[in-house]
Amino acid sequence: MDTVAQWNIRGSRSNVEELKLVLNRSQSAVVALQECRLGKGQLLPRGYTLLLQGGSAGDEAALLIKNRTCFSETVLNTGLHAAAATISLKKTLTVFFLYLPPNTPVSKLSSAELFEQLPKPFLMLGDINGIHSRKSF
Repeated sequence: MDTVAQWNIRGSRSNVEELKLVLNRSQSAVVALQECRLGKGQLLPRGYTLLLQGGSAGDEAALLIKNRTCFSETVLNTGLHAAAATISLKKTLTVFFLYLPPNTPVSKLSSAELFEQLPKPFLMLGDINGIHSRKSF
């Protein structure tokens, strides 16, 4: 069964064997990863295509898409850590992944502009860190 999964991997180099196990067991068509910390020449599990939206080291948003899955990358015009692809499973939809590192300022305007770029229908996955601005009572 084709599924979509998400994981804050906190470093793909140190977790590559666990990633391989997850991919083999889940049979996910798409896996969204954040905090990849991809190194030069690092090999990712076979059978997947990597779509990566970089940021500062470690803040990447990535989609791993199984090679047998029909997809097209959705290019996003944003400064946010986001990646998207339109995929065909039983239905065609856009899988959109957004990673917001802690303390990342995001305006309503930038997020609205981002959502307007996405082909409909879309499935949003995210690791959206937030800190409440008020002190505790």
